[in-house]
Amino acid sequence: MRVLLVEDDVVDRLACCRALAAQPGYVFEVEEADTARAGLQHARAEAPDLILLDYRLPDMDGVEFLDELAADTGKIMVPVVMLTGAQDIAIAVDAMRRGARDYLVKDDKGDHLKLLPTVIHRVLRESQAHADKRAAEDQLRAAEAKYRSLVEQIPAIAFTAALDVPGNLLYVSPQIERLGFSPDEWLANPDGVLHRIHPDDQARVHAAFARSYESGEPLRCEYRLLARDGAPHWFLDEAHVVHDAAGEPLCLQGVLIDITEDKQREAELEFHGSYLELLVAERTGQLEKQTEMLRSANVNLVKEIDERWQAERALRASETRFRLLLESVDEGIYGLDTEGRCTFVNKAALTMLGYARDELLGRETHSLMHPTHADGSAYPAGACPIYDAFRTGRPSRGLVELLWRKDGSSFPAEYSAQPIREAGRVTGAVLVFRDVAEAQALRHLLSY
Repeated sequence: MRVLLVEDDVVDRLACCRALAAQPGYVFEVEEADTARAGLQHARAEAPDLILLDYRLPDMDGVEFLDELAADTGKIMVPVVMLTGAQDIAIAVDAMRRGARDYLVKDDKGDHLKLLPTVIHRVLRESQAHADKRAAEDQLRAAEAKYRSLVEQIPAIAFTAALDVPGNLLYVSPQIERLGFSPDEWLANPDGVLHRIHPDDQARVHAAFARSYESGEPLRCEYRLLARDGAPHWFLDEAHVVHDAAGEPLCLQGVLIDITEDKQREAELEFHGSYLELLVAERTGQLEKQTEMLRSANVNLVKEIDERWQAERALRASETRFRLLLESVDEGIYGLDTEGRCTFVNKAALTMLGYARDELLGRETHSLMHPTHADGSAYPAGACPIYDAFRTGRPSRGLVELLWRKDGSSFPAEYSAQPIREAGRVTGAVLVFRDVAEAQALRHLLSY
């Protein structure tokens, strides 16, 4: 242990050195300073493990020494043990409030020297405990910042709601600005997400929230939220009740996924379905007047229409199954760094690509998912739209290309690439994709 002894009395310095040298189990390297200025200079230059500080020094007292030591960083980084006379105990206590870790009262018999090694050991042990705690807190803050950045970059609104008041928000991600509001505006409103629900959906949504709060079951509900300008936006709300280690419910956490475009497509499909139904009815009336051969053709047509309805219902069902945030969603979510290497992949992406998680993490993305075009020609990484998200800092949306699985097969995927920004700079991208093979087949059938 490297100890700096700041003491103007030669006899006291010698006594302290002898007491430390006589202590078994410890090796003390003692540096001495006979003035406060010399001690401060040595402490800043050498950074000792501990400082033994006499209160009464010729150029300043111990409290002034502590103030000078803390002047550079605003805090005292080196543990300090104050050595004081019996008449200065109150001053020593004040010094501890200013940053000293402990104090010893000098006595004529030298009994305080016997306690000195033990006090030093305890102070250093406590300092190490404080340092470990600070390191753990720093790691926790870094981890929180990392995952907060990831959550705030995905194309969904993440939120945390209290359980005592339905809808009361504890956190909402910045994506709420898409509705024209700041997160602070929503957090300040006690009704939270409930205050902007479309009037036609309010009763149904309130009932869904009440069931989730009472039973603890996951919440899954589709409804419209009104933007600041009054425009309605459809959202899929999927959330779960979070419990503590004892199993007690803490809060409701979930995501709001914008499904406005999907609802528009669903309405278009419903319109075309109604139109086709009308045409079928008219054609059926005509076919009843024709020959048996035409009746047979009519049976085939009815069969095709039934298959068309089945396909429409399957499409509507698949389009309503949206994904939860990260591991909960069914869409593939794939994180990349600025070198194109995989930093995160969810279960849905692993299933679609046929890889295990360890096979993707740290691997370069383009060579695995985009090695060639559909005709087998080479697909250079420099032309990959996924990489444009972190190269240019601009998102790519609504792109459809073939993605290749581990087994060598491919599937058409619709994907969007969103740049991830941390501290104002692009640090990677988030890729969200889904298999659109079935949708393409259905569009061909609808066109026919």
